[in-house]
Amino acid sequence: LAVRDLRLPPGAGLAVLPLTAATGIALPARIRASAPRRQASFTAGRLAAREALRRAGLVDAQAPGMGADGLPIWPVGWLGSISHSGSVAAAIAAPVGAARLLGLDVERLVTPEAASRLALDVMPELSPGQSGLPLQEQVTRVFSAKEALFKALYPITRQMRGFSAAHADWRQDSPDMPIRLTLTEDWGPDWPAG
Repeated sequence: LAVRDLRLPPGAGLAVLPLTAATGIALPARIRASAPRRQASFTAGRLAAREALRRAGLVDAQAPGMGADGLPIWPVGWLGSISHSGSVAAAIAAPVGAARLLGLDVERLVTPEAASRLALDVMPELSPGQSGLPLQEQVTRVFSAKEALFKALYPITRQMRGFSAAHADWRQDSPDMPIRLTLTEDWGPDWPAG
């Protein structure tokens, strides 16, 4: 449902694959040395990235490699983001001119107990229930939105930030984009607070 309803930048491609589809690409040495579940999520993420690139128009796209920093190596002129959670991997890709940055995050819905524990850390700026959603949906959505923002900004800024580095607001006037994020800290000259 999320994939169906997601608004993509013009020219972008999105792909979601089950982790069970994770075969068919060569693994970097440090991934080969990891647990089988990590190998499967890496492979499915890279296959989803290849499919996202193809859906965005790069017909002969290959699965992105992995840089020394662990980030995907996207083809020249392309942006993208990969995420995996539970039993799926997802990726989004677009030509550089279609988007300034891209971030994607997929998460399992947290339990009500976990939501109660995480709410203050993930969304200290929001009152529980402010969105009208159950707390576990509210926490999961804000967590995922902030993770997607950080995944989009990290390749550019190379700065790790905590959840307080972005402020979330529920937008009752915009049902297709219910969360707006505002930076609360400077992330460099192109990404100032506010």
